[in-house]
Amino acid sequence: MKKRVCFVTVLLCLSMVGCSANENKENMSETTDKKISIEESNETGQVDIKGTITEHVTANTKMEIPEKTFATYSTELKTFDKEKLASLFWPESSKEEIYIEEYEDKSLAMTFQDETVALGTGSIMYRKSDDIRYLSDIAFYGEEENLLEEKDLAFMTAEQAVQNVEAFLFELDLGVDFGEKKVFALKKEDMSGIQDMMKADEHLGGFYESGKFQERTFDTEDELYFIKYTFSFDGLPILGAEDPDIRMTGGMERGELAWPVEATVLFSNSGICEINLQGILSELEKQSENKEVIQFDEIEKALVKKFGDVILSQEYNLSKIWLEYFPKIKEDSFEEVELIPVWCCVFDINGEKVDYALRFHAFTGEEIS
Repeated sequence: MKKRVCFVTVLLCLSMVGCSANENKENMSETTDKKISIEESNETGQVDIKGTITEHVTANTKMEIPEKTFATYSTELKTFDKEKLASLFWPESSKEEIYIEEYEDKSLAMTFQDETVALGTGSIMYRKSDDIRYLSDIAFYGEEENLLEEKDLAFMTAEQAVQNVEAFLFELDLGVDFGEKKVFALKKEDMSGIQDMMKADEHLGGFYESGKFQERTFDTEDELYFIKYTFSFDGLPILGAEDPDIRMTGGMERGELAWPVEATVLFSNSGICEINLQGILSELEKQSENKEVIQFDEIEKALVKKFGDVILSQEYNLSKIWLEYFPKIKEDSFEEVELIPVWCCVFDINGEKVDYALRFHAFTGEEIS
């Protein structure tokens, strides 16, 4: 149900190659040196960047300069041990009570009574019962529409719920650190209000009419916490589900460039009732020596290379830039991953905040696509 902004116009503009030659691009690069203003602040560790990069491409942002060096790492999407998971989710059960169904793509499903666990490469989906699916839809819709609040529920404080959740996730050996988290609470009144909005939603109303969604009455037993995690490594955030979309070239046959690393959990008075893990990585193996990352002058060159020979009909403004780790899936592989530091550059287009970003390798300046 995540809302997306259509960028067909943007992509068409970027595909229209102008008639400028390499000589013109070099001249443009020389002129941009004079048009970009970079002011360093010793107090905050940031630099203020303002000015023109190329025609129709400007910058007005702050950039945090790291005080340390970073490396690249080799890893793969994690394969979870089904026996260990069974003992974690159902410690009181016997092997005979757990039904396991394996599929050709190496994924599998485990069922114990009303509970299910679906396993894929780098992913886990656990549900305590099929009923939780609808509560999950309500929680995600409420978060997308900014309807959720951080507050305590009667059965347990938010802090206690988080402690319980993190103690369980720790047992899964996720391999990287927890990053920022969001902890929302849904009371029965919140659920009723969100359900009313979903019924009135032009895209979801038909689900109620068709019977795919069943309207229901909520009580205190349904109240739950909705917890979302990002992850980090070596002090940098790792690409997450709420980060800007990945720009890809090479056509549909290229496959996925990266899987965002994310975790969402629903926690009620009966404990964890849903876990969704995606993009989880195995143990990291250092692939390069620690290096300093490139500064804005190299990023500017990369942006000139990207936009310099392109006829743009819209105004692009670099409004945000940050350093993150990007779990790039190696070519000709579905599981092998290279974790690399990148500069993520986010642009406003025609003064509007949109989901348009470019990522550049923080050692080489090469565009990640």
